[in-house]
Amino acid sequence: MSVCVGIVGYGAMGRHHARNLRSLGDEVRVAGVADPSPAARFDAASAGLRAFESYDALLQAGVDAVVISVPTSEHEAVACACIDASRPVLVEKPIAHDTQAGERIIERARRRGVPLMIGYVERYNPAVVAAKDFVKQGNLGEVLSMNARRVGIFPPRVRDANVLVDIGVHDIDAVAFVTERNLRLISAQGGKAFLEDRVDYALLTVSAGKTAAAIETNWVTPIKRRELAITGTRGYIHIDYMKQEARFAPGRDFAPTASYETLVQQYNEGQLIELPVQREEPLRRELRAFIAGLHGDALPDPTLALESLRIAEEATAAIEGAARMQVLRGVVA
Repeated sequence: MSVCVGIVGYGAMGRHHARNLRSLGDEVRVAGVADPSPAARFDAASAGLRAFESYDALLQAGVDAVVISVPTSEHEAVACACIDASRPVLVEKPIAHDTQAGERIIERARRRGVPLMIGYVERYNPAVVAAKDFVKQGNLGEVLSMNARRVGIFPPRVRDANVLVDIGVHDIDAVAFVTERNLRLISAQGGKAFLEDRVDYALLTVSAGKTAAAIETNWVTPIKRRELAITGTRGYIHIDYMKQEARFAPGRDFAPTASYETLVQQYNEGQLIELPVQREEPLRRELRAFIAGLHGDALPDPTLALESLRIAEEATAAIEGAARMQVLRGVVA
């Protein structure tokens, strides 16, 4: 049975959602787009989509479910309005502008019995899925450490979230997803390199059970990188999110060599095996999972998204607290 889906917010992510939903064929029909911007509505209409000025008008037009891709500060208001109208919702990450708002969304959906999904797209990245399956089968042994890098230039469209809340949560969530563990913040460093009002670079250390993870994220690096590395007692995996590539280097026992130089050469030329990855746009897979959830399949627990936001908030508070102490020390000195 075809599902009629409406999209609230037709910015960069809203356009990607519309394109991918339309690619799902007969199982989905895009009912229209709601956006207060005349330019966005014109673009939607030019793409053959019905355009509405408000999400109320979109809901009244008749939709089975809603994808919410508005600015983070508006997530709670839009999500709650859709939930109150008994419409299942997919909310773009993060769940809300703070954990209290996220808790209110989750509780509202629970009380009304409305399906709720938070859009952490890297969970549906085929390379991440392949790596997680490989790890879960025991091929990496005990996972000792993980290192994530999500860096690049500042996107001017992001006006209401810092770098941790906007993109850092992706890798916080990825660490929890792969390890299937609750995370605990160990340390956070960072600051404001170019932005005056928000943290724009950060380096976190978190623990996931016995696994330690370092997460680097910034809007400072002039080239875009999206990477995740996993080290275990039986080898190493490197994931390139953008290329959807996962490569495995099997662990090797140290063997006596004629010289240290020979040993270094052997390990510099270590074997990398490409894991089988069925490439597909992650957002398309995410949307397919949402549609399947409307037909009765299990959806990801939204409280996991809340935990990722909680870590981002704790890290932000630690970074901003350290900056205030530096200022106070300077004043006292």
